[in-house]
Amino acid sequence: MISPQSLDQAVRREQQTAVLAAICAYIAWGLFSLYFKALDQVSALEILCHRIVWAMVLLSIIITFIRKWHEVIPIITNPRKLGIYALSATLISLNWGFYIYAVVSGQALEGSMGYFIMPLVAVILGGIFFAERFSTAQIIAVLMAFCGVFYQIWQFGDVPWIALTLAFSFGFYGMLRKKAAADSIVGLFLETMLISPIALIAMAYWASQGQLSFIQSGDMGLSGLLMLAGPITAIPLALFAFGARRLRYSTVGLLQYINPTSQFFIAIFIFKEEFDLHNLVTFGFIWAGLALYSQHTYLESRRKKHAHS
Repeated sequence: MISPQSLDQAVRREQQTAVLAAICAYIAWGLFSLYFKALDQVSALEILCHRIVWAMVLLSIIITFIRKWHEVIPIITNPRKLGIYALSATLISLNWGFYIYAVVSGQALEGSMGYFIMPLVAVILGGIFFAERFSTAQIIAVLMAFCGVFYQIWQFGDVPWIALTLAFSFGFYGMLRKKAAADSIVGLFLETMLISPIALIAMAYWASQGQLSFIQSGDMGLSGLLMLAGPITAIPLALFAFGARRLRYSTVGLLQYINPTSQFFIAIFIFKEEFDLHNLVTFGFIWAGLALYSQHTYLESRRKKHAHS
């Protein structure tokens, strides 16, 4: 018979492992910019195509290994469910493509801004499409973030399209995935499977024109890096799926800031992108909004936990 003390220790070990898995996933996503920067001699569209195709190949192997095909087949044969995944595939491809473009074009700082804004965009979309009620703290947090965006528009006369596209594409993607029943690994396999034919057609066309960097460039190191797009997509996802299923939503919500924070520091200190006083004001508004939002989320989680205890 298992003692209560042994059971508590097992639960704590599982929680610690879950936290470590989630942290590793977010760190990996935060370091993606270093990988894409190493491929800046390749067009963003070709990098995106390789990411889609190689992720699909690796995910199909993982699904075979963990015996998940019984979840895939019913979705493939259901036009309505498959249609939802076709839409989510379009959105995640848009998100990936804009982030890759941000890095290879020297705008990784704005890319990090998009991922900082994303949780607040999710609040807006939840209120609009799921009739979720806004708290006062959430309203103030959203307004502060958009004050930062409007400050940049006023100061530079430039709408941060990359940041807004990243935030809203992933926000809508999250909404669609909320309606889909499959887990994250099966879901991403379906999405990459659906979009892979387009990616393969594009790569075949570039190859026919002698413009495909993969293999045709003669640089096997570069070709190997492009193939790595599969593992760097699938492995963090698997770690995140393991961690997220075992952690409270508030914990996952707080850990998610590891990703854009890593991107932010890499953009400034490694890529040497400009960060002046005006950028500080823009990010300052966004960070203040996120701090308020995170505090509200944490306190609300604690309140619910005590209410159920």
